[in-house]
Amino acid sequence: MKWPRIIGQEHAKDLLIAAIKRRKVAHAYCIWGPSGVGKDALAIEFARVLNCMEPIETPTSIEACDRCRSCLQMSHLQHPHVQLVFSLPAVKAPNDDDAPLLRLSDDQIALIQEQLALKARNPYHDISIPNATQIRIAAVRDVRRTLQLAAPLEHGWRVVIVSEADAMTIEAANAFLKTLEEPHVRTTLVLTTSRREQLPPTILSRCQQIHCGLLSEEEIAAALVERNGIAADRARIIAVLAQGSYARALELAASGDNDDAIAQLPLDFLRAALKQGRYRTELVALVEHIAATLDRPNVVLMLRTLLAWLHDAYRLRTFGSQAHPHLIFQQGQAYTALERFVVHYRGANLRAAIAATDSAIAAIEANAQVPLALISLVLRLRSAILQTHVPTPP
Repeated sequence: MKWPRIIGQEHAKDLLIAAIKRRKVAHAYCIWGPSGVGKDALAIEFARVLNCMEPIETPTSIEACDRCRSCLQMSHLQHPHVQLVFSLPAVKAPNDDDAPLLRLSDDQIALIQEQLALKARNPYHDISIPNATQIRIAAVRDVRRTLQLAAPLEHGWRVVIVSEADAMTIEAANAFLKTLEEPHVRTTLVLTTSRREQLPPTILSRCQQIHCGLLSEEEIAAALVERNGIAADRARIIAVLAQGSYARALELAASGDNDDAIAQLPLDFLRAALKQGRYRTELVALVEHIAATLDRPNVVLMLRTLLAWLHDAYRLRTFGSQAHPHLIFQQGQAYTALERFVVHYRGANLRAAIAATDSAIAAIEANAQVPLALISLVLRLRSAILQTHVPTPP
């Protein structure tokens, strides 16, 4: 397997492998695509192979040996020729000529070191530092100084990886453009971004662009089983809900120990929505709780989980026991709830319920107010399920 640390992304791997094998490494790359699909991981592996002292070359690939001093340094993200640039917290009265870490507190530096250690162990880890939203000009000037003062290399490459490069301020982007316009020997600049449209065209035009697409459910499930020791059934559910992002899959895997933990909140929401009698007080309280405790991406995740469960309900009602191998939720309380729901609401318009949930997801992703979108969904779910409900005979 080519670059086995990288999940999928075969086309992107082939482009970078070909550049190394043909000794035609570009001065700059922009690796772009959705969040959590391995853009940073690909950039780090590229740097690892470029600097490996004993690379293993095959007819179709070139791999890092994982034994030489360079590979050991890369395994800790502490290679002297590889620089990782990312958003840092703002500081009071910054001096743009200072090194970017100079004015940070000891606690902030310790947190950054901790995040880098996590990134070294798992290149899909999203570096998370409070109040770090921008890549400022000081960081780019630090890169420029490093490249200008560095002695020529006899082996390997200097690699500068700018993670989520769209976070550069206007001043930083302008300074980075100057760096792009002044190529250095055996140096390559790799930008990664989930928002390519926010990068200046002048920067994009000077980079070879490589797209990373969403990962397949099969790729994510296999990685969860092989890398994280997750049971195959649970890995399959997580892969469906991850929507092509391995980083999101890891977050879901950490959210609970079983399928029921993943489905609990969506099912609580559905039960509250379908409650007979005086349901409004309980429902409003639940909606307020969801809006207050979950950020927008996690509200969307809750609704995607509900959507997957409703699709299962439709399959189970339509095909009966033959649907079981094709269900997302095949066991536990989530499956028991499916069986009861299909029997109890046997006349429900599940297609309308699915369409309503899809619309709510689209509205929230388009920045609609979360409480209003959820209340609107409740009304549509009640109309689709309760108004067509045929009571079960006693």
